[in-house]
Amino acid sequence: MTLLKLVENRMHELPTLPLIAQRVVDLINNPTSSAGELERVIQHDQALTARVLKLVNSAYYGFPRRITTVGQGIVILGYRTLKELVLSITIAGLFQMKGEHKGFDRIALWQHAVGTAVGAKILARSAGLPLEDEVFSAGLLHDIGVLLLDLCLTTEFEELFALTSQGHLPLIRAEEQVLGFNHTLINKMLAEQWNFPPLLVEVLCHHHRPVQTRNYWAAVALVFLADNLAQEAGIGFLEGYDTNPDFKTQVWAWLELEIKIKASVLRQIKGEMLRAADFFALC
Repeated sequence: MTLLKLVENRMHELPTLPLIAQRVVDLINNPTSSAGELERVIQHDQALTARVLKLVNSAYYGFPRRITTVGQGIVILGYRTLKELVLSITIAGLFQMKGEHKGFDRIALWQHAVGTAVGAKILARSAGLPLEDEVFSAGLLHDIGVLLLDLCLTTEFEELFALTSQGHLPLIRAEEQVLGFNHTLINKMLAEQWNFPPLLVEVLCHHHRPVQTRNYWAAVALVFLADNLAQEAGIGFLEGYDTNPDFKTQVWAWLELEIKIKASVLRQIKGEMLRAADFFALC
């Protein structure tokens, strides 16, 4: 049996994306969705409601008065922020599972995912592209395939993890050398199994090599840049660079973003991650 077939056969061992997270993804990709719909989705899950209110009342947001209902949270935080919050809480659970490789820090991978999501949102806003919600959710999920590799492949994952952690190869190239494929293929399999919208599937498939995408190029490019910026900022798990610097400069230009804003974007990402200490503890 090939390694890819082994991973495919064990995909069911990774819990399905929680129904609420899938519903929030649907809301994000539906331009006519409303705050009322989000409130109803949250209120169907008492545990999620409690966690949302706990986070909303944490030092991360710093509101002077206590928020006691999801409706108040939507009014005060805004629809977009609460969508991001709910999606982050529900996806975080996938990263808290125990894998086969004891040296692999899944929490660090989660921190990198959040850093990428935040960076992609900032870049979309800077580029004037109406993709903030979509690229935030894509950023959170862009390395989900790595979790499945850790779950399924003990010996091989240890080998590729050693190559990456010792700085010999970027993760994606270590995967290709050891496994013959990389985590973006696993991303595609999971995204299709979970019935993700086409934009999200495309980003999860091509965020390392945006030239391979045929559709949703801007979203793919935004997550590609954000992934690299999160690495440069030293946030969470560092999978190494696999891109010619000149190509990254071209991507900035293709998105009509001036490279001089890079330092500002990095500061914003780092600032958000510093503020998010309570957020990580509560997720």
